[in-house]
Parts: sequence; C-alpha cells; structure tokens
Amino acid sequence: MTEFHALQSKRLSASAADQVMQLVRSGQLPPGTKLPSERELMVMLGVSRNSLREGVRILETMGVLRVERGRGTWVREDFGESKVNLGSDWLSSHARDVMDLLEMRETLEIRAAELVAERGTEEQVRLIVGRLEELQVAVATRDPDAVIVADAALHRAIAEGSGNHILARALDDLQDLAMDTRRAVTSIRGRLDRAITEHEAIVNAIAERDANAAGRAMRQHVRRVIEEARAAVARGSSEV
Repeated sequence: MTEFHALQSKRLSASAADQVMQLVRSGQLPPGTKLPSERELMVMLGVSRNSLREGVRILETMGVLRVERGRGTWVREDFGESKVNLGSDWLSSHARDVMDLLEMRETLEIRAAELVAERGTEEQVRLIVGRLEELQVAVATRDPDAVIVADAALHRAIAEGSGNHILARALDDLQDLAMDTRRAVTSIRGRLDRAITEHEAIVNAIAERDANAAGRAMRQHVRRVIEEARAAVARGSSEV
C-alpha cells in the first residue's frame, strides 16, 4: 500500500510535491495511477488545500501529473519517456524559444524581486527564505527533479509576494512554458552550485528589504542563466 507521511508545517507545497514525486519515481505511484481525492491527500500529507494545490500545480507543470477538472488527478502515462535527459541538444533545437522566455523572465522577475522586498509581508518573506532552504537541500541531494520542484516553488513565492496579481499570473504562465528550459539548464555542468549562490543573494536582499539589491541579484541570476544557455547552445551546434 502506498504510504504518505504527514509533513511538518513548514514550506508545505514544495514538500508535498517532492513526496509525491518520490512515490512516482519509486514506482509506488506508477504511470496511469489515479491519486486519492484532494481531501484524502490533505489528510495523508497534513497540508492545507492551498499548499496541496500548489504542489499538484508544480508537478502538473513538470509533466508528472495530469489533472482533469472535476474528475481527478493521475500520474501521466507518458511520464519519464521524453523529459528525463534534456540537455545541450534540446537547448540547441529550441534556442530561439529558450532565449525569448529567459528575456521575458528577466524583465518580469527583476520587478517581482524588487516589489517583494519593498512590500512583501513578513509571512511572505519567511516563506521565500524557507523555499531557499528547500532548494539548498535539493541541490545537496543532486536530485534533478527535487531541484526543479524547489526552484519553481521559490520563484513562484517571489512572484506571489510581489503583491501584483497580474505580474504573478504572468510569471505563473511562464513557469508552464519554461519547465523544459529549467530542466535543460539544470543539466549544465556546475549550474546547480552557481544557482544556489545566486538565489542566496536574491533572498538575502529580499530579507533585508533592499529592493535595489534584490533587483540586481535577480538580474545577475537570469543573465547568468542566459549566458550559460547560449554557451550550451554554441557547444551543441559545434558538435553537430
């Protein structure tokens, strides 16, 4: 029988997503399996409805879960078939779309970081700090799926903390489009460790309520990703 464990009250949505991901990867929730009802999952994992829905949203965006409104949630039948080893070849074949997405992220995420530093609530800032801790743990485990879950959750927390619902919605839509890009960029050698340093600078500036520093740190992060993606594309092209 599949075992779900109640989670501690801290940073629940990414933790819920991570636990479901582990069950999928271990084979306890194989492709095609329907998940228990939302109410049952809330009890099993010890999370709120909002935290559970965010966790499911993350995994749906990653292509792990398939949600049919009013019917239920399933592990995708094709999970693991085509999204596991995205790297420089994938970046090369999607170079234009990747760069367009990253440029849009640079524009929106810089402003989101500035706004959350200026006017995010103490609870929102604590959540962002907690998301960073989750990312640090995920990177330490060298688990790509856990890193993607934690990274997406951190950026979503920053967007929502901005207090601008339209900006947050736009960034949420970009998350859907950028998940394969995130997976491919994560595979670049050394990117995980550099990402931790970059995210620490962003979150520290937000915690210190320094909007200018938060914007600069986010700009440096996204531009570094752009530079490394371009380099990976160039390497992939030169090897063809």
